[in-house]
Amino acid sequence: MTEIQADAAPPTPEELRQVIHIIEDLTAVMSREVELLRAMRVRDFGELQDHKLGLVQSYEKQTENLRSNPAFVAAIDPLLRDELTDVMERMHEVMSENEMAINAARTANQRVATAIVKAVEEEQSESAGYSNRGSTSKSSGKPPVSVQIDQHL
Repeated sequence: MTEIQADAAPPTPEELRQVIHIIEDLTAVMSREVELLRAMRVRDFGELQDHKLGLVQSYEKQTENLRSNPAFVAAIDPLLRDELTDVMERMHEVMSENEMAINAARTANQRVATAIVKAVEEEQSESAGYSNRGSTSKSSGKPPVSVQIDQHL
């Protein structure tokens, strides 16, 4: 275990309560994201991102001393440490659910995009008509369809 750095003080119980509150809020936001993704309400997903980013930044700032000074964990009141451990475990569970939901939504969106591109290509080939020589041609001089899909969630 590393020694506590002389220039940094262990977090106070109030600071730890603040960290716990941030973790709880972040967990709630990620749970809401999972709900929205499972309901395929991707448009509503975006409005949570600013709030989530703010919470992540607060979490990073508030836990900087704990991460840089692992010995601080030993100095935390055992009840507070247990509470912190519990909220961290819950956050990690929700992070896993969140990741799976994002991957599932991304896969579903990719399938829809692929189906759209395929349908457009089939429609173009069916309506290609006749060439200038009177024969049917799949490429009647029309340029190929160009479709670009936004891959962001």
